[in-house]
Amino acid sequence: MDMEMLTIDPKHMTSHAFDRKADPEWAALADYLREAAAAGAVVRLTARPETLTPAQAAARLGMSRSTIARRIKSGEIAAVRVGTHYRIPAREFERFRDAVMGAMISDVSADLEADLYGR
Repeated sequence: MDMEMLTIDPKHMTSHAFDRKADPEWAALADYLREAAAAGAVVRLTARPETLTPAQAAARLGMSRSTIARRIKSGEIAAVRVGTHYRIPAREFERFRDAVMGAMISDVSADLEADLYGR
């Protein structure tokens, strides 16, 4: 994702109404911008894709880190190299997780069907 950095001068922001309880993230951002305006600061926002380390992905899937590393090496999981480390984009993790869970469900369904119906 190539996104330019967004620079905001808080003194040029107008007040927008929102429900602070329903939108706590917006409330925190608005408070931060107000504090920056009071300090005479400029705020820069950047966006980056959410990523997981192989260890984080392994923990979420109940697998070992080495299993995830093997899956990355085989191309089963698309990962980005950051220096000497790999990062797995969140969407890629979700795709892989859904594929693994789908395969497990299929396997278990076939076993259950065989046990119940003798097939």
